[in-house]
Amino acid sequence: MVSALDRWIPSDADLDRPGPAAVWRGLALGRLGRSSEAWAAWDGVADPALAPWIAAEKGRLLREFGLHDAAEALEAPAFEASDDVVVRAALAIGLTADAVGRNEVALAAERLAVARGLVASAGAMPAAARQRLRLTWVDVEVAQISGQPLPVDGLPVMDEGGEIEWPEGHAAGTDFHRAKGLLFAGVVRSDPRLLHAAIPLAPPILLWAIQLARHDVFGASALEEARRAWQTITPPPGHEAAVAATSVARRLMR
Repeated sequence: MVSALDRWIPSDADLDRPGPAAVWRGLALGRLGRSSEAWAAWDGVADPALAPWIAAEKGRLLREFGLHDAAEALEAPAFEASDDVVVRAALAIGLTADAVGRNEVALAAERLAVARGLVASAGAMPAAARQRLRLTWVDVEVAQISGQPLPVDGLPVMDEGGEIEWPEGHAAGTDFHRAKGLLFAGVVRSDPRLLHAAIPLAPPILLWAIQLARHDVFGASALEEARRAWQTITPPPGHEAAVAATSVARRLMR
């Protein structure tokens, strides 16, 4: 592993065995926006026991590009096949986000309840702590499409002196988790300082969304920054046309 990838891999990652190490490498490459290399890393893993985890990671990356149907096509069968509670929690959260992306309110709420139950049973290991962070984010998304008050529990906050207070769980994550937490917190708390603090922490796959939120939510002149960030990432192989057809891509590729 090179340092550019290490930044996105948590300290508890299993890098001693070839299969898990390749999955972690694909995750890091995906966050760097190098989708073809991420896919190659994942497709090179022969261990069938890792297939549900790989489906979860591919689904996450597809969803970053707005491809919720493609993500669900991988995640749904993997959820049924997996007997690992953390992987099942990750897949349940992903499936909830897929329903959110299609604005399927009832289905999103139903899936959120399943995800909550799995996360609660996943224990206190670092991998489970990261799923609790992801659950916090999707909880906000479900509340948003349901017209409910947006929850703030589990999201970072910035004090008057500019210091960030990190809720429990962020120590188990990477800069990706901290940047995404700041993105959600900035929008939910109506605090543009949190979005600004997310910028130096964000990997390429997330940076465009932060800049777009700064522009759309807070009126910052950040649209060109969002477009430049978008241009640094590449869609997953075989999905180029689908990504180009999304509303975000049409907006940012002008």
